[in-house]
Amino acid sequence: MISKLQFNQLAEQVRLYETRLTELEQVIATMQHKHSIPEGMAPLTTLAAEMGLSTSKAELLARNCGVLVVRQGNQLIVNESRYREAATIVIKGAKRKVGSKYWYHPLIGKFIMTGGAPK
Repeated sequence: MISKLQFNQLAEQVRLYETRLTELEQVIATMQHKHSIPEGMAPLTTLAAEMGLSTSKAELLARNCGVLVVRQGNQLIVNESRYREAATIVIKGAKRKVGSKYWYHPLIGKFIMTGGAPK
């Protein structure tokens, strides 16, 4: 026979395992939906357009800065907050010669920025 204290401890462990199990079920359900984007992630093309970069330079920026890039179906999705942070740093650090339409940053090379000068 077990004491009430041991019983309560076991009951608390069971409750903890049940909550962890429901969390795992939710994660698995999210992963099984191929068209849903996980929370905190965003399509790379959308973020590239917001920053004024081409998708190829945006992908290069994400890979070179260590931002999580995941292929989902036919699109790439990235960690939104980390990508915005990395893109802001690169765009603010980019240089442009007077009269040229090209910007340069050593991390991604020469690129055209459609959004104008960084602020």
